[in-house]
Amino acid sequence: MAPHRKEGKGCFLVLIILSAIPVVFFLLTFLGGNYLTYVYMRYLAVDRGLITRRPPEVSEAEFKRDLIILDRFYDEGNAGKIPGRDVVNLSSELKNMLSYPGPVRPEVLNLVVGHARQVMQQYHLGSPSEPGR
Repeated sequence: MAPHRKEGKGCFLVLIILSAIPVVFFLLTFLGGNYLTYVYMRYLAVDRGLITRRPPEVSEAEFKRDLIILDRFYDEGNAGKIPGRDVVNLSSELKNMLSYPGPVRPEVLNLVVGHARQVMQQYHLGSPSEPGR
């Protein structure tokens, strides 16, 4: 008579791996959640999403200045110079602005960029147009 085969090792291994996936996900979110937010908002929402929705009424030079301000805002937030609540507030404004179809309205873009400028000045981060910044 053959010895009894131990079955279920593969199933047990699959269950261990599947239960580790949420743990790894939550660990990444906890440790790198802010970084992922900054990367998403800066590179995907600002650099890609906003560029494709440029208002035709705004000149390219002015639009590039606005993009530089928003990029700098997220860089300063990632560096910890701007608190997370201010970054989240501006991010929600930016997401709301991009949620409507078609090009972005210039007055709404000016409000969002003005808000970013105001927050940077509040934390004494200077003007984005200063040399060396």
